[in-house]
Amino acid sequence: MGKYHSLTIFKYENPTGDIEKEYKNRFESPTVIKTNLRINTEIKGEIKGKSYLLFLLPINEVLKLESTIQENSRRIIDIMNSLPEIALDQFFNNTLVNEIVSTNEIEGVKTLNKEVVDAISNSDSSKKIRLKSFARMYKKIRNHENPEIKKLSDIRKIYNFLLEGEIPDDKLPDGKLFRNKSVRIGTDFSTVHKPKDNEDEISEDLNEWILFINSNDISPIFKVFIAHYFFENIHPFNDGNGRVGRYIACVYLGRKLDFLSAITFSNEINKNKKAYYNSFKEVTSPNNFGEITFFVLKMMEILASGQKDIISSMENKKRMLDFLAQFLKNEDQYDSLTKTLLFFYFQSFLFNHFDSGIEDRYIKKITKDYHWTDVRAKLDHLSDEKILKITKKSPLTRKITNEYIEKICK
Repeated sequence: MGKYHSLTIFKYENPTGDIEKEYKNRFESPTVIKTNLRINTEIKGEIKGKSYLLFLLPINEVLKLESTIQENSRRIIDIMNSLPEIALDQFFNNTLVNEIVSTNEIEGVKTLNKEVVDAISNSDSSKKIRLKSFARMYKKIRNHENPEIKKLSDIRKIYNFLLEGEIPDDKLPDGKLFRNKSVRIGTDFSTVHKPKDNEDEISEDLNEWILFINSNDISPIFKVFIAHYFFENIHPFNDGNGRVGRYIACVYLGRKLDFLSAITFSNEINKNKKAYYNSFKEVTSPNNFGEITFFVLKMMEILASGQKDIISSMENKKRMLDFLAQFLKNEDQYDSLTKTLLFFYFQSFLFNHFDSGIEDRYIKKITKDYHWTDVRAKLDHLSDEKILKITKKSPLTRKITNEYIEKICK
């Protein structure tokens, strides 16, 4: 059997072939996954020809990738279970910084790493900090405190919480819940997509989307990516669609995979932006007839690539942490408390590229076996010795110094 191609390529390779017949063969295949999600076909943003229901054929490449993604997730969970608490917390925060910066960067929204670090560390505080709500929403994926999407207002609630303070007033939804005016997607010179332009039609499509995303009759991974495509195709808001759509995709991935796989999606897309956007355009081509197989395949490739990076990074950091743990074990000059504290700071140093340190109040919480006066005195001593340094006065926060790490790694 020859290689399975998109219908667009089939038409190119078979100019005299019957593409309608090939479409019907695929759409009526015994293994086809049909959806209730209907799209218009477009060329440069102009509707051309008929509308089609999205469908997917679970070809070998798709099934193999599904298995790979699930196996990667099991491997990630195994590594997570082998890590100490601080190491895992710091790696999660590091991954989350990359994810939030990336999902904004994809949309051309400038975000500094430091802004996201501050938002994550203050996500549960009453301080008014940019992206605080954004960080809080993503942190819920780890705790499986996932928002349920059962009705249209649930989508608007996600939009309100996720993008609090991020959308200019003139770009907020002008309808009851969603956009109620015409928009176009593209550059100043060309249009890529022209979504429906009134709230009634948008709401009708979103109701179908809600039915689909809450169904249980197809693979959860396939469902996430089909739903992601359709949400972006609807484009229900004037601004913020990509960020909301990718967040929802992360939420649903986090229900079936580990939370690190879920929150690396945007970061990996940011490395593959051209392929990401091209995959969207290909689905709406008139010669594609609503087939979404290759869009799902590309999204799965992007996800699997992100998982591979997570596994490699965690394994490397775990090896380095084991080395430092052995160093502490062999170091006779340090007492038990010093070794315990240094091991905490080693974890923070290794597992978070944006390491801003550990708050003293957190150290107090995890050193209940020692008197806090002794712990505080030891922290001050390590700071005086230039082994630790204070990175923030309020709340008091410290990190291991680069000089000390370089010294012990010589």
